[in-house]
Amino acid sequence: MAMERDDQGFISGVHNYCDRWCERCPFTSRCRAYAMEMSIQIDGFDGELTQAAEGLPTDPAEEWPKGNFLAEAEEDLSDEEIGQELLARDVAHALADVHPLAIGADRLAKLAGPLVVAANTRVTAGGPEAEAFRDRFDVLAHYQYFVAAKVRRALSGREHAPILDEDGRPFPSDADGSAKVAYLVCAAARDAARHLAVLDPMLAMLAAPLTGTADGILDLIDEAFPGHRAFRRPGFDDPS
Repeated sequence: MAMERDDQGFISGVHNYCDRWCERCPFTSRCRAYAMEMSIQIDGFDGELTQAAEGLPTDPAEEWPKGNFLAEAEEDLSDEEIGQELLARDVAHALADVHPLAIGADRLAKLAGPLVVAANTRVTAGGPEAEAFRDRFDVLAHYQYFVAAKVRRALSGREHAPILDEDGRPFPSDADGSAKVAYLVCAAARDAARHLAVLDPMLAMLAAPLTGTADGILDLIDEAFPGHRAFRRPGFDDPS
C-alpha cells in the first residue's frame, strides 16, 4: 500500500506511531506535527496560530453550519453517560497500571538507569570506542521510559470499542499500533544493552537483568496484542 499524503504532501498520521525521535526520523520533511513544532520554535505560538488561522473562513457565521454544533454534541450525552465514560477511562488506566506488561516496563526503566549512567561515563571518557558507546547510550536513554508510556497506551486503548468506517468496517486498532511501537523500541533498548555488554564486559552485570526483562516484555506484547505485527504504521511500514 502506498503512502497516503494530504494536499501539502504530509504523510497522514505518520506521527501517531513513531518513536518521538525526530533527529533520527527519515520522515520529518513529510510530518505535519514536526512542521508545526518547528514553526512554533521559530515564530512562537502566535506565528504558528496565525498561519493556521489563514485557512479559516473569514466569516464563520456565514460559511459554517448554523447553530452551536459543540452544544449539540454535548447534548447528545447525558451527565450520567459522561460520568460513566470518565469512570470507564479511569478503570482502564488503573487496570493498565497493574498489568504484568506495565509492571515489566516500569522495571525496564528502573534497570536502564544504572546502565545509562555507566555508558555515559564511557562516552565522556573519550577514546576510540566513545562513539560506539554513544550510539548505544543514546538509544537506551531515549527509550528508557518510552516503552512504559506506549505499553500503557496500548493496554488502556484495547478497552475501547472499535471505531467503524462508513462501510461498517473497523479501523486498525490504535492499541495494536501502540503495542507495535512498544515492541520495536523495547527490542531496540534490549539490543543496545547487549551491545554495551559486548563493548565493555564490566557492564554485563547491569545489562543482563535488563535484557531478560525486555525479552519478557516482548513475549507479553505478542501474547496480549496478537494483531500488533500486522498493524501498518503510516510511512514506516509503507513501500519507500
